[in-house]
Amino acid sequence: MEAPLSQELAALFAKRFIQRRDIKAVQFKDGAWSPDRELRNLNGYAPLGFKMPHLLDHIAGKRTYGHYLLDQNDLCRVFVFDIDLKPMTWEDREKTKIKWSGNWVELPELSGEPMTEADIADKIVVHEGISPRDLWHDRTAQKARGWYKYQMRMLAQKFIKVIVEELNIGCATAYSGSKGVHVYGFCGEMPAKEAREGAALVLDILDEFEPERGNNFFTHRNDDPIQGFQNFSIEVFPKQDSLKDKDLGNLVRLPLGRNLKSADPTFFLDLGTPLSVLAPHGNPVQLLETGNPYL
Repeated sequence: MEAPLSQELAALFAKRFIQRRDIKAVQFKDGAWSPDRELRNLNGYAPLGFKMPHLLDHIAGKRTYGHYLLDQNDLCRVFVFDIDLKPMTWEDREKTKIKWSGNWVELPELSGEPMTEADIADKIVVHEGISPRDLWHDRTAQKARGWYKYQMRMLAQKFIKVIVEELNIGCATAYSGSKGVHVYGFCGEMPAKEAREGAALVLDILDEFEPERGNNFFTHRNDDPIQGFQNFSIEVFPKQDSLKDKDLGNLVRLPLGRNLKSADPTFFLDLGTPLSVLAPHGNPVQLLETGNPYL
């Protein structure tokens, strides 16, 4: 018998995330995704929708599922900011003519002796010309990983503050298990067009990001290595107002479970830890029930 905690989480996943329930996406070992279907008869494949056992298997890490954000009536119940480290290297900068290269900032070790701001600034080292995503996956690069954790947390909390205080809706954030964090805005069942307008309003209020590719990918406007967040791209879901002329639209992996592209665990973030720490939330049921990421 499944633990009551898992059953509560599964029910909250259905409530908070899943609008389209007649079909789900399944992830394979190579990281690829496909609609989950089975051969029913000679006429072809039939979709397999979400049932409680599927959600329990996902939470337990037995299978990995994603949900298509829009249903057949163009309704959704969550918008998502997918915050990922960029893979670009210095060589890519020259090849693509994009004026950016990866970096990380090494802060000085603070001793017991008093230091002025000028002393601290003199000891800051900016490492440039690297691929943030590659460095993130290098477990020996602890100082660089600490800087990226700090930036992930700072970015996530910028979005969370606006979602909670300006849109006045619930939200949560989770480590994706690979290269970044997801910030979820729990808008409840509404037209996808309105959910996308809510996500766009968050970006407008922050006034720190500019389109990078189309109207679903954004980058931070400030290219200062300390104050800016040029190491990250922001992808916004849902990507469509409507499924017109489309079968399924975009999908997002459900939180928790296993990301088959990475050996890292996935978890909702505890925002009460230091900014250089990515730690699991101690009570994900309470988090999803309340939509309060600060509890």
